Amino acid sequence: MIRRRRYSRIGLVLGGGAARGWAHIGAIRALHDAGIRPDVVCGTSIGALVGAVYANGDLDWLEEWVSRLTWQTVVRLLDLRISGGLLGGRKVIQLFADKFAGRSIAQLDMPFAAVATELDTGREIWLQDGSTVDAVRASIAIPGIFTPVLHNGVWLVDGGLCNPVPVSVARGMRADCVIAIDLNNDILNGRDFGGAVVETPALDPAAPPPVALRRNGKPWPRWLAPADASTAPADVRVPPKPSVHVPSMLASIAQSIDIMQVRISRSRLAGEPADILIQPRLGGMGIFDFHRAAPAIEEGRAAVEHMLPAIRARLAMDQ
Repeated sequence: MIRRRRYSRIGLVLGGGAARGWAHIGAIRALHDAGIRPDVVCGTSIGALVGAVYANGDLDWLEEWVSRLTWQTVVRLLDLRISGGLLGGRKVIQLFADKFAGRSIAQLDMPFAAVATELDTGREIWLQDGSTVDAVRASIAIPGIFTPVLHNGVWLVDGGLCNPVPVSVARGMRADCVIAIDLNNDILNGRDFGGAVVETPALDPAAPPPVALRRNGKPWPRWLAPADASTAPADVRVPPKPSVHVPSMLASIAQSIDIMQVRISRSRLAGEPADILIQPRLGGMGIFDFHRAAPAIEEGRAAVEHMLPAIRARLAMDQ
């Protein structure tokens, strides 16, 4: 029996989200386990980094490395700077440069593109040739955190400023079916942009307390569980109580980046929808929590498993 794919070119889009990007590893693993192997991959920010490693055939190495990360290891990778951004990023990028071994984007095992933003004009830049390391370094240059990158005479910063989930790039790479992973859908912990709070139905005090479950039916990891899992209905996020303490500088930057990413992602995805949109629940993970890879990978896998019926229906094989 010969089975043909309905689509000739599947594109995988890996969205930005800093430390939450380790969820991409679990998502790719789950896709592979289901027999789904993309033909092209593109990404923004951490999605560009994971995508480049994946396109280079080094996903096993990346998963092993991030699984060993501790907070102390992350701190040792930081190189503080006075100008351009808090971090130079040299130590981090050198580690990945050693794995890429000078390979250009054209030399990777599959077509790849990274998204960056031109600082002077705000133009969206698609990096599809030249140095893989330089493309990734430009795409992860979060303003105020990592220093900008000079590329062909212009300064480039994080692609999340203009296209956090670059579906349009996959379309431009001739993908006729796009699977996109959006890390930003759940990161504002239940806040509603319109200012309204959704009331949840009152619970019967005589009934046993419900257990908050993820969409795949498994319990939430403790660090990702709703704020009041003992009283909240399953899969309901409880808005956090406001703090009376003045946020730290890094907390303010992180929350501001989160707000920006959510707003831009929703706007771009509304105009440029993916064929399959996968949205891991990562609201309990901060952008600097690079040492919390295991639960992020688990949630990335769970999000894909939840969407597998829709993915299989979309990618139905012709007899």
